[in-house]
Amino acid sequence: MDTNAVDPNPSIARGYPCNGYISNALNMVNEGMGYYHYNPEKIDRDDWGVLHTIYMIEAMGRDWGREYAWWPRIGVGDLSWGDAATQQFGGSWPGGDHACHQNGLEVDVRYVQNDGVEGGLNIADDPWHFDEDATTDLISYLLRRANVDSIFVNGDYSSLDTIAGFIVHKGGHSDHFHVRIVDPDGTSN
Repeated sequence: MDTNAVDPNPSIARGYPCNGYISNALNMVNEGMGYYHYNPEKIDRDDWGVLHTIYMIEAMGRDWGREYAWWPRIGVGDLSWGDAATQQFGGSWPGGDHACHQNGLEVDVRYVQNDGVEGGLNIADDPWHFDEDATTDLISYLLRRANVDSIFVNGDYSSLDTIAGFIVHKGGHSDHFHVRIVDPDGTSN
């Protein structure tokens, strides 16, 4: 076995973030060094993506875990919907949830808390526990690990605009930020 070989990429993001699906989707491991999946009621249902997205989350978690071991792990939420039994991955979510998150290139991430708690934080309801500096560092890790198209945040409650060119203010993001990754093999498939 060649341990230096690059893993083949069986997964392909088809279509677009808000109108697409995933061929040969991969399931994110529910927790790893520096990160955890925070939707236990949706385990193995909302955590499907393409290899590029899964690698980005794992690499970001490793970096975060090494450099910020005293902080809580990164809380990773929804990627794309999937059903291993039917082999259907991506597309519209049951119940109409998430207009996007369809082609494995979208991921929700919790804001970092300044009290070390590993849990949900709504920066609109609890702004005093929001660690904006650590969240900016976390976003910087993302930007080093992936070709990011945009990061959606609730701009009413944070000044993450210092990360010029990537931040988009959009309501509904006061308890997480949403990362959209550029399709690594282009959008023509």
